[in-house]
Parts: sequence; C-alpha cells; structure tokens
Amino acid sequence: MSLTPPKLTTYVLGGLCGLFLLVALLQIAGIGAGYSLREAPAPEQLDSGLQQPLMNVDTSLPSYGEFAEVEQRPLFSADRRPQVIVAAPSGPVTPPPPLVPLNATLAGIVLTPTTRVALIRDDGTQQVSRIREGMPLRGELAGWRLMELSARKAVFDGGSQGAAELNLDPADAPPPAPTPAPAAATPGNPAVPAANKDNPQQQQQRASDAAAQEAEVRRIIEERRRQMREEAERMNRNK
Repeated sequence: MSLTPPKLTTYVLGGLCGLFLLVALLQIAGIGAGYSLREAPAPEQLDSGLQQPLMNVDTSLPSYGEFAEVEQRPLFSADRRPQVIVAAPSGPVTPPPPLVPLNATLAGIVLTPTTRVALIRDDGTQQVSRIREGMPLRGELAGWRLMELSARKAVFDGGSQGAAELNLDPADAPPPAPTPAPAAATPGNPAVPAANKDNPQQQQQRASDAAAQEAEVRRIIEERRRQMREEAERMNRNK
C-alpha cells in the first residue's frame, strides 16, 4: 500500500485533531488547574529608627569679620603678608619692534625748499626707500626713525638702541650751488653793496639754479639706482 500525498495530508490532519481533543479532555478533567504564577513577596517594613539622620550639621557660614586674620596672614604666602595685586592693562598691547642694528646705506639726499627726503638702501634686501624726516624705516629696520637730515648725513633714532648717523658717500653728494662773484670796482663804477632785496632777475636766476641742482640730484640718484640694479643682476648671475 503506497501513501500518496493526499492520503499523507489526511493522516497528519487527523493526528493533530486527535491531539487537540486529548488536551481538551485533560482540561475538562481538571488536570493542571491547581497551578498558578508565583506572586512577588511583600516589601519588608524598615525600622523607623534607621530612617532618622545620624546627626544634624549646621551649614551656615560665620560672618566675614571672623576671616580677617586669614586675609591679613594668607596661608599660601611665603612671608604671610598680603601681596599687591596689579591690574592688567586694558586693551591690546603692541609689542615694540625687535632690536635690529642699522644695516643701511645713505644712497642720496634731496633737499629743496619744499622737500627733505633721504634715499636709504637696506643692506640686507638691497631695496631703496624714500624716507622723509620723522618717518620710520621699512621692513626689519622699522625700529629706526629719521630725525634729522642735512646735506651730507642723516641722523636716526633707534629708541632703546640710541642714535646713529649715516654719512653720504662723497661720490653721491650733489654739487654745490654756484655763487655769483661780486662785481669789481672801477673808477667810473665804484662797488656798491647788494641791496637787501633781490631784483626779479636775481630771483629768477636763483630759482633756475635751484631747479638745475634738483635735476642734477635726480640724475645722480637715477645713475646710482642703475648701478645698483646692475650689481644685483651681476650677483644673481654669479650665484
């Protein structure tokens, strides 16, 4: 006798139905009705005496006057004396420039009725700057300020470093302004002292001389700059 799938399904379902019927009969008979879940035990009552604090502590601080001795004799001071507290300055504090020697060369001077400029060459960077009286130098030499300028030298103030002078190289100095010679005295034309006020021709001549001197100074400066550029290029090629 062979079991086909329909017959096998019928046997399985019949067995399940018989099992469920057996469980139902056992419940009807009262088997297992005396079992129940275990209840949690009731909490034990603690002794009321154990719930009282051991002691009552007063946490209120005494008055400030009782700490006067501590203020007059601080514990963490070596001499047990109060230390002076210095308030920090308000606002940002600009640190002074670092101390740097005046490694520079006076390359030229321009002195006119309206212009007083010194040409300063930084020996480290070989950069030439135009500095007026009262102005600081540039770059790392900012701690030096040009205070006085004359025809052949410049005086600098370095603050805590003191004062220093730079003298102009005679090869870079501008030529002196021409001085008109006094007229010679003759029997028919005796020498007459110059008047206090110059005539228009003399004023024009003086202005022309000043312009020529300034042009000559500019020419010398440009020539000096050209020489410096050639020296810098020669040094770069030799590296």
